[in-house]
Parts: sequence; structure tokens; C-alpha cells
Amino acid sequence: MVPLSFTTIALGLFSAFQSASSKLITPETDAYIQSLLSRWNSTGLSLAVVRKDPSAPNGWYHEYGSYGIANAKGDPVTPDTVFAIASNSKLFLSFSVGLLINNSTLREERGRELTWTTKAKDVFGELWEMWDEDTTRGASLQDMLSHRTGLPRHDLSGVARKGGVGEMISTLRHLRPSAELRQTFQYNNLMYESLSHLPTVLLNQTFESYINQHIFSPLNMTSSTYSVAEAERRGTFADGFQDHMRDLTRGINGTKRATVPYFARPGEERIWAGAGGVLTSARDLATWVSMLLNEGKHPYTSEQVIPSQVVEHAATGVTVTEGKASYPELSPKVYGAGQWRYSYRGRELVEHGGNNPGFKTQVTRFPNDNLAIVSLSNDANGGWLMESAKWRIIDDVLFSGQDLIDWNGRYEEVWANYTRDAQLLTPRPSPPQLPSSPIELLSQRTYDHPTYGALQPCLVPSSFSTSLPSSTYRPDQLDQRAECSTILDSLPVRRILRETNLTIPTFIVPWKRSFVTHLRLQHFDANLFNVTTIWSNAEVRRKEGLATPLRPSPIMDSPIAIQTRDGGQTPLHTDDGDDEDDGDMLIGLDEHFEVEWVVGEEEGLAFKGGFWGMEGPDAKAPGGVGKESAEVWFVRT
Repeated sequence: MVPLSFTTIALGLFSAFQSASSKLITPETDAYIQSLLSRWNSTGLSLAVVRKDPSAPNGWYHEYGSYGIANAKGDPVTPDTVFAIASNSKLFLSFSVGLLINNSTLREERGRELTWTTKAKDVFGELWEMWDEDTTRGASLQDMLSHRTGLPRHDLSGVARKGGVGEMISTLRHLRPSAELRQTFQYNNLMYESLSHLPTVLLNQTFESYINQHIFSPLNMTSSTYSVAEAERRGTFADGFQDHMRDLTRGINGTKRATVPYFARPGEERIWAGAGGVLTSARDLATWVSMLLNEGKHPYTSEQVIPSQVVEHAATGVTVTEGKASYPELSPKVYGAGQWRYSYRGRELVEHGGNNPGFKTQVTRFPNDNLAIVSLSNDANGGWLMESAKWRIIDDVLFSGQDLIDWNGRYEEVWANYTRDAQLLTPRPSPPQLPSSPIELLSQRTYDHPTYGALQPCLVPSSFSTSLPSSTYRPDQLDQRAECSTILDSLPVRRILRETNLTIPTFIVPWKRSFVTHLRLQHFDANLFNVTTIWSNAEVRRKEGLATPLRPSPIMDSPIAIQTRDGGQTPLHTDDGDDEDDGDMLIGLDEHFEVEWVVGEEEGLAFKGGFWGMEGPDAKAPGGVGKESAEVWFVRT
């Protein structure tokens, strides 16, 4: 297990093109970044700073900063450590669309042009249908790239499907929008996933092989891949670290652990390839950003890898994302196609961030100043560190002699406010109203959504003990489908219930999606329940033979007690060697939404309270109660 604090490992690793007299990462900044790792209790950070300069050898300065550890074994981060760059993959997708648009052979074969304004319906045919007719007929490739289709995230619907991305596209019609077409900016990964199907539709070629052929290979990005199996086989793939058992609603920070294995297993990763699937290194991305600064040309051969007009188009704002600057040094922000554009202290920059379980990334370039910074973190909470380091380097290089902005101080204040506000939950009424139907009925029913899948709630008995197997309970105590006994006895569920107030009626719903494995429903008042979205890797670790027992500890043999709903006390043991290992990960205890149990002529579960991931100033959540108020409606089957 990686402890909560450790000694940062700093490596002075520079490319062959780095002049000894040029320091893009100064010794002072290097020491500052090391202090940030300690301050934020972070794991690893990999930086690449690139400067285009005619006086430099080969015209470029490349400098790398490698800090901390890459994995649970404690191996140091290097420029060749591979990170999941998450949504920084979107620019690769955008460029694939641009390359297809500029493919004259394809244009001749199709007999018509493919353009940024081509309608999705004209490319995907019957696969493409949205909730409303206007979006079905009117949404263009540009609308999808610029996040203005009116569809909120709906990330929790994501799952590897037998029919691949094509099947995923066919399920979009069941997802409720929160705005009209082109009304507002709403970040949506599903649109980028849909566009990853274009090479298959137009060329009968997979998206991954298309990117390898047209981008990875020409740029000699040999560490870059979409394949989890390939990245793991090479041995340079970093572990992403997350805060196991964190629950900020109760002031619990959790324990920082490596997420092993990677959250997407081989074969599952393809569903997110277009939106966030690239696995790569700082060294490869140094070449990538050099190409971007070089207007699409290879930095050393001058081969045109990406047409310059495609590079410029992706970086040109289409949708306003922030109409008002968030800090005095910043400008409002616009979004193009996988790129944000705004200014910092009067200098224009283009960038994108990324966020996968255990990873944070940022790729930033100043096109008018020939500067780019690649920032890769293998810490789910590493964004604050990463951004603080980025701004310090920018201040050093572009604003030397001017006052340094204390970005870290600002981020510390933001984080302090966030952790404080996380505990400001609406208290449950005392006494609460009972549901309009017996609550036990929920555990005897199945609810379904054609995109999100089926839900089968399991009621946790009022006398349930996490220290006893659920098979010890009589059938009349469980009063629900037989498989619930097995579900409640599973390792991740027992761990969830140890952190649950069982004096409140509680349901557990096994629900395997990309970012969720279980839902926890707890009664709030009348027909309303609080919902927690939880992800655990315990079962995957055992399936792949990765679990290693915890070392014996006196604490692990110490019984403690919890109060049950009937007012009694039941013994509760902390995790022991038969129950948990030192790599199990459970996250999401502080991810809260709500659901209304709608009973009547059409019974169902109305999920709301942000469950669909709505964003944008002009987006609106459904009002009222019942089915009409549902962001996502699961009907009883």
C-alpha cells in the first residue's frame, strides 16, 4: 500500500534537444513543484515543456520534469511513463474527423462532400436518432464536436456493448436532453464516442487503427496506444491513485491507493476510445504538441501530418463555455473541437484537460508564443497540483520579471470550500413520511431503461450484520429475490454497508457500468430516496488473481458495533484477510443524487438531482414530480 505521505522522487531528465543553458523548468520551479507534491499528498507528475526556437538544435527545446512514483511498487515517474490522458484524447478524434473531411479519394467514392456541417443523420443513417426530431435532423458533426447538441453528459449510461459503438449510437434516442440544439454548451462524451464510428462507416476501418496509421505512426509516438492490454504488457503503464473509502460528506478523506488493474479492462476500453482512450507518455506528447505548434507539420521532418486548416479549425471557438472570466488574469472561454481557447495575462492559449479514474491531465499551448506544456498526473486529486505547476512554468517562461500569481493558494481555497460544502446536506426529516406503498416491494421488482439498463434493488434487512453471512437470515427476513442473498454477501457490498447508516431503510443495486458497480438507495422522505453511485474493483481483482491479503493487525481483530434499524447493536469487524486486500478500491461514497419511487398507473424510478450530468447556463432540469421530473426514467418491467 502507498502511504498517505512519502518522499517525492525528482528526476532531472532532459531530452537530447535540451540546451544546457536553457531552463524551461528552472531549479526554483523544480523545487516548488516538489513542495506541491508534498502539500497535496500526491503521487506522480510527468511534465514536458516544449519551446519552438530557431536558435535551438533542430529548432526545438524539449525539457521533462519527472516527479514522484508511477505505481504501487514505487517505481519513479520518467518521461516514458504511460498515463491515461482521458479527454485529451478528444483532439485525436477531432483530427480524425478533419482528416476524413480532407480525404479527396473518399469524397470521390462517396460522390458527395463530408464537411464540418454535414448532418450526423446523413452519415450514420438509421443508427442516428435523438430524443427530439429537431436534433435528429439538424445536429451536425460540428455540433457534436462543440458540445452543443442539447444532451447532458449521461456518462453513467456508458458500458461496453456487444454491438460496440454502433449499438451505443442506437441507444442515444432514449436519452433526455436538457436544452435545445445549439442553445448552450454541455460537455458530452457520447458525441465523441459516436464520431469514433466514422472510420468504420466510411472506410470499414476501426478508429484505433485509423489514428495509429495517420497520427501515432507518422509522429513515431511509439508509446501511444488505445489498447489496455498492450499498455499493461509493456510494463511502463502508471497506476492511477484514488482515495479509497473517501466520503467528504462525513469529513472522511480516505486512503490513497493505486487502482490496480486499470478501471477499463481489455476489450472494455473501446467504448470510450474517441472521448478518452489514449494511453501515452510525456515524451510522445512532446512530439504531439510540437506538431501542433508547427501548424500540423512534423517538428523535425516538416511532413504535413495534420492539415494546417484542421489544426486551426479545432482550436477556433464555436461555443461559449464561460461568458465571464473566473479570475482577473483570464478571459472568457470558447470551445472549438476538443480544444478550449482563452487568454492568460493577455497571451492567447489553447488547451484541454482530462479526467479518468486515477488520472488527471492538461495539455496547453500558446500558439503565438511557441510554447507548450504537457502535464500528466496519476492522482485523482492531482488537478490542483498539476494546474499550479503549469501556471508557475508559464509565469517563468512568458512573464519573467513580473509578479508570480499564487495559483496554489487560490486552489487551496477552492478545495477547502468544496470539502466544507460537501458536508452541507439537507437533513432527513424527523420523523420521515413513509412511502405510499410498502417499501419491501422495491426489492421484488425490476426497473429498466433502454440505455441505462436494468435495476434490481436488494433490501438490506433491518437486522443485517456485516459480520455474518447473509445466508444466516431466514427467507421471510429477506423477502426478496434469491440472488439478493449472494449480492448482500459480496465483498464490495459488505464494505459499502460498513460505511452506511443501517438505521435508515437501505437498498443495494448491483449495476455494472464503466464508472459504477453499485447504487445505494437510502430512504429520505415519503417516496424520495438518496442515491449514491459507487465503484469497486474488488471482484475484478479476484477474477484476475490480483488480490493480496492484508497483513495482520491488532485493529482488525477488534470488534466494534453499529446500531441497526430496530435499535439493537450488532458486532461489526473491520476488514480482515479473508475479506479485503491492500489493493481493493471503493470510491463514490460522496457522490449523491436522488430518486423518486413513482407508484401508480405507470410505476418507475425517476432519477434526478444531477444524475444525468447537466451543465450549461441555459440548460434546464425537468420540473415537477413523478415521471415528468425524471432526468432518467426507469420503468417497472
